[in-house]
Amino acid sequence: MASSLLPRLSVGPGRWLLVLVLVAAAASGCGSSRPYTLGPVKTEDPDRRPIPEPREIEQNFYWDRVDLTLFHQVKKPLNLAWTGRKIGALAGVTDGEREAVNVNVFDEPPRSSWWEPRHYYRPMGPDELAVGPNTDGRPDAGPDTTGTWTIWRGKSVGAASGFFIEDARGVRYLLKFDKPAYPELASSAEVIATKIFHAAGYHVPENTIAYFHPDQIQIGEEATVRDGNDRRPMRPDDVQSVLEGQPRRADGKIRVMASRFVDGQVLGPWNFRGRRGDDPNDRVRHEDRRELRGLRVLSAWLNDTDRRAANTLAVYTDQEYIKHYVQDMSSTLGANTGAPHRPIHGQAYMIDHRLIPLALVSGGLFPFWWWDEDGTAQYPSVGYWRSDVFKPGRWVPTYPNPAFEKLTRRDAFWGAKQVMAFSDADLDAVVDAAEMSNPEAEDYLLRILAERRDMTGRYWFHRVAPLDRFRLALTTAEGPMLRFSDLSVDGGLHESAGTSYRYRLRHSERVIAQGEATEPVVPLRADSRSMVDWLDDKGANGPNRRVVKVEIQPVYACDIVRPPPVDIYVYVPSSPAPPPNVRSVFDRADIEPDAVRVVGIERQ
Repeated sequence: MASSLLPRLSVGPGRWLLVLVLVAAAASGCGSSRPYTLGPVKTEDPDRRPIPEPREIEQNFYWDRVDLTLFHQVKKPLNLAWTGRKIGALAGVTDGEREAVNVNVFDEPPRSSWWEPRHYYRPMGPDELAVGPNTDGRPDAGPDTTGTWTIWRGKSVGAASGFFIEDARGVRYLLKFDKPAYPELASSAEVIATKIFHAAGYHVPENTIAYFHPDQIQIGEEATVRDGNDRRPMRPDDVQSVLEGQPRRADGKIRVMASRFVDGQVLGPWNFRGRRGDDPNDRVRHEDRRELRGLRVLSAWLNDTDRRAANTLAVYTDQEYIKHYVQDMSSTLGANTGAPHRPIHGQAYMIDHRLIPLALVSGGLFPFWWWDEDGTAQYPSVGYWRSDVFKPGRWVPTYPNPAFEKLTRRDAFWGAKQVMAFSDADLDAVVDAAEMSNPEAEDYLLRILAERRDMTGRYWFHRVAPLDRFRLALTTAEGPMLRFSDLSVDGGLHESAGTSYRYRLRHSERVIAQGEATEPVVPLRADSRSMVDWLDDKGANGPNRRVVKVEIQPVYACDIVRPPPVDIYVYVPSSPAPPPNVRSVFDRADIEPDAVRVVGIERQ
């Protein structure tokens, strides 16, 4: 009997390859650990331990563009796991996504040298948002404008003109000027995006608007500028060429964006893929980090089209670890450095491998969707900044970004909740820090920013249930109650009236209760008893036997397609202590072992 099966099992090389690819697809998505923990939740990454000072890395950014556009795209299909996931998704074996590896059981990345929880987890007031990363705690921080600014080097890298100065206090800054044809464009975009990225948790430099009089400038003895392939001493006419044509206020002062030097030893850029070989703390491939994948959603919101290695910074701190910065936001909102964005920006790569075959097959006759868009800037200080052409799920930067390419729905939900944390009042405080002189232009920028925020929330919250901030309440009459926030309702995307939440309670995978709530609260009861009594009656004595899974699916009025449910794991001890009164997992410390509490979240 067994021998008669042998002919059926013989397959050719092509079929064996397909089998190997599907096996790789299944293996790449496997996991065996429990989706919860009864112990401490990992909220701190130990990647800030002291290490020997690494070497400085210089990177050829022109080669980086070529590599990401061409060679990186060619190598992806040669990766068996990558190809397997794509084929597996088409065959229905897998969903084609490999999740970020640096998340805890609450589906959150831990605090690290890359990111730390801020506005979404602990709301920042308008004043705090306006201050952002400014080291002296003032929204209008920046160079000392009462003394002399000494130029110590001319700026030779990047598209924006400027130079490096040291103010009278000895603090160093990079000064970047707007193009005269588009006053306030790049400087406003950079300040606004910097404060938003900071509030979202990323490490950014201090970028502020400053005004100075040309008479305050002096050239340092060692100052040089690039002249062809060489450097020469800086001359007054070099300074004049930068300042020429810059708009001046009535007092003769010129507007500039001042970026303060960060503390520590600059090591060069960091990459959105791989790991740094001389940093033993760097244990997770960068493209598999939740905070770098989720950055795509924030970048899409802000149209941050030049988000690549060239605009990052690795710094060896005084605490002897590498801190990772996101920098250079002058290609955000409506700005493409000194000029406005073009309609293609954010809608296709500069050389788009996805669209080239379509162009070839059609003989160049296929009309790409951005061809007919009017690229005129409505306001010179805002640039090309629109919401009607924004597609959150299709947005791409100018050049492929390996971490952005691996974005999953769970990564995107994490990014979207950072975006939706900004209220209209929050955005108003952030934009006000850009000191725009045209109120109409400022209002327009704010309106588009809010519209793109809401479009981001609507798109991603339909794909992952927008329920979060799960916490327990312990009542005498009803027993434990699971409360949560509906981010879609809180963000004004849906009305609370007409919204309900279908739920199921499972114990050992058996449904023990189900119902539908009209408020974001689920009673943990089964057979008309509190969950404490029900588990006691069932003889659930071991700690893991005291864990109940709660499946919740939001139901919104008029929405035909519903997001999948989210699973919440709750520990219900026999004699429960009061639950922790905290807003997020990052606030949990020294939890009472017998506290009734959420111990894990699993999003579908």
